[in-house]
Amino acid sequence: MLQHQIGFSFPAVAAAAYAPGLRMKWDSTAGQVIVAGDEACIGVIANRTYAAGDKCEILDIKSPGFMPFVAGGAIAAGAAFTSAAAGLVVTGTGGAEDYGVAITASTASGGQIMGTSAK
Repeated sequence: MLQHQIGFSFPAVAAAAYAPGLRMKWDSTAGQVIVAGDEACIGVIANRTYAAGDKCEILDIKSPGFMPFVAGGAIAAGAAFTSAAAGLVVTGTGGAEDYGVAITASTASGGQIMGTSAK
């Protein structure tokens, strides 16, 4: 499992079951997070949640260093990546939010990459 290397995190409550590495945003319920679409996010969920109401840790997207992301397709190490639907990231710079460079690769959708996160 990929681990967050450097940076800051904060606690939240999940609105549903989520896999680690998905980009998250605040829900309309105070303190609760949901998956971000192709839009700005507050961070990446660090731990798996199994149901609505589970506690989770969010890795702040503005923190320096590297963090895990879930790929929406193949992403090569060294490739720029950007936001996509369903909390995923994809190769390129066409999404609403560009993040940086993939440090590790993913060969298919659902794979995890380690990437830069500093904005």
